Amino acid sequence: MKSIYSKGYKNFRKKYFRDNKKLFDELAIGQKPHTMLISCSDSRVNPSLILDTKPGELFIARNIGNVVPPYQITKGATQSAIEYAVNVLKIPNLVVLGHSYCGACAHLYHEKTEEEESIELNHVEQWLTLMYPAKHEAILESLNTDEKNIFEITEKNNIKLSLQRLMTYPYIVRALEKGELEIHGWWYNIQKGELEIYDYKTKNFIPA
Repeated sequence: MKSIYSKGYKNFRKKYFRDNKKLFDELAIGQKPHTMLISCSDSRVNPSLILDTKPGELFIARNIGNVVPPYQITKGATQSAIEYAVNVLKIPNLVVLGHSYCGACAHLYHEKTEEEESIELNHVEQWLTLMYPAKHEAILESLNTDEKNIFEITEKNNIKLSLQRLMTYPYIVRALEKGELEIHGWWYNIQKGELEIYDYKTKNFIPA
């Protein structure tokens, strides 16, 4: 582990930290991010890199499949992060960030081989049930469209599903009604490095 990260850490200390010492002094006092991002755990998706932001700008919650679970008072790391961001940090922007080639979405269509049956994925399989409505909608859409990439349809439907579920959070509805919060859905194309933004009027994703 030391050999893998020691060079990167040294570079961070010698250059980035030194060049931005004033910023880190300010961050030591507290944070005031302008945007919360609910992003996938996928290592290929780096929100800070995509948006070219500095530490302290983004409040990021990551999980498999960038899922927003239905509102529940008593449990959930993602729900807790959303609650803290909206009610304590008073973030003005909340973004659900999905992406292309999403393994979670692809897994919804995957049939296990005999060899894979021995791999323990109990928690993953249970978590992915939250994405089933996005899969079911994608199957219906694929019957009436020339779009052949059902995975991309599922990825984008999953973002829309999460946006809908955010509306089950009472404090989010209140913040929206007061004009204190905006919620957005973004889809990131890994291969092209491009963002598409969900347009509420047309109900489609359009280039950023």
